[in-house]
Amino acid sequence: MDHHGQAIIEEQDQVDSDASTISCPPSPVIAAAGHEQSAEEQGVTDELASIQEELQTVLEYVDHGMLLKSFDTLSRLTDIVVTNCEKLGLASDGGGAVEQKAGFWTGLNNCWLFAFSHYGNARSDDQRIREHHLHHLHNNVKAWADALEKYGLVNYELGLWEQDILEAIEVCLINTSVFAPSIKPTTVGADPENEDEDDGDGEDSDD
Repeated sequence: MDHHGQAIIEEQDQVDSDASTISCPPSPVIAAAGHEQSAEEQGVTDELASIQEELQTVLEYVDHGMLLKSFDTLSRLTDIVVTNCEKLGLASDGGGAVEQKAGFWTGLNNCWLFAFSHYGNARSDDQRIREHHLHHLHNNVKAWADALEKYGLVNYELGLWEQDILEAIEVCLINTSVFAPSIKPTTVGADPENEDEDDGDGEDSDD
C-alpha cells in the first residue's frame, strides 16, 4: 500500500511537532516471536533494539541543535538497516508482525523528515548543515533506495520514503541557496602583506 495521500498529511503533522511525538515501535522480532527465541533471533532482537534506541537519541540531538551529529548518526543507522534488512526481518510483508515492521520503517522515515524540518536550527556553526552535506545525503538516499528497490521497499509504508526525503532535501537546498551569505572569493593561502616581503627577499637572494 502506497503511503502517500491522506497518510502523508497525517505523517507531516507528526513531523512538524516536537520529537516527543515520534516514538520507536516495539521490535518486530519481539512482537512476532511469542516463543522462546533462538540465539540468532535474540541477536536480531538486540540489534533492532539498539537501532531504535539510537533513533530516539537522534531525535534528542535534533531537539538540542546538534544537527550534523544527528544526520551522521541517522545515516549510519539507515545504512545498517538497508544493508541488513533481510537479516533484520524488515525486507517483506510476509510472516507475522507486519504492523510492527511498518512501524519500524515509519519511525526511521519520520526521523529523517523531522531532522530536515529542523535543519536550520543548529546550535553552533560547527553543527550547521551546509550545501555539500545536503548533496551527500541526497546521493545516499538514492543509493539506499536503489538497494531496497529489489525488495519493493521504496515509497511504500513498508520501506524507505525516498520521494518524501528527497523532497525535504530539495527544500533545504533551496533555502540554503536563498539565505546563504555572499562571500567574496579569495585566493587561498595568499597574504597580501607578505607578498611584498617575499618579493623583496627574492630580489635580495638574486643579488
